[in-house]
Amino acid sequence: MNWNHNLIFYVCMAKDTTILAEFNSNTRDLTDLAKRCLQRTPAFHSMFSHTVHGNTYMFFINDPFVYFGIFDESLERHKCLLLLKNVKDVFTGTMNPNSCCFQGEFSHVFRQLVASKSELSSKDGQEEDKSEYSFPDDDVSSGNRHVWDKQVMMVLSLDLVVCASLFVIWLWVCDGFQCVAN
Repeated sequence: MNWNHNLIFYVCMAKDTTILAEFNSNTRDLTDLAKRCLQRTPAFHSMFSHTVHGNTYMFFINDPFVYFGIFDESLERHKCLLLLKNVKDVFTGTMNPNSCCFQGEFSHVFRQLVASKSELSSKDGQEEDKSEYSFPDDDVSSGNRHVWDKQVMMVLSLDLVVCASLFVIWLWVCDGFQCVAN
């Protein structure tokens, strides 16, 4: 998946409300805004997004860590979530649990995940724009489909249990099939 760095303003990893590592591609400092948003991290959610004034604010919550990003509203939400999941995957794969700050260790990771437009490399005499970073295709929609399938199976199973219970109660009240015979 290709990322346009101009649509990604801010990304951070936090433990509760403490920012452990952050990436700020915007000219303005978004750290204070991110801290205020992290204080209002929605409880009982694994993902939450809100779009207002042209920006999408997205939380990906994996207790005790919160992955938070501020994106341009034109970036599709599933892509925002995919970026935050990629940040989580990178951090959980290389994290030292005794560290209380990852900024120094992972600033290069953010630069790789959201490469800046000024980074150009020459390949076979041609300029290659690195402003878009490619990730392996991780189909978020197939994950959502899997969750939906599990939920449908749960509802159908519950429905089967309720119907079977009502049938047993009916048999008990009617002493078998005597109600049908009369």
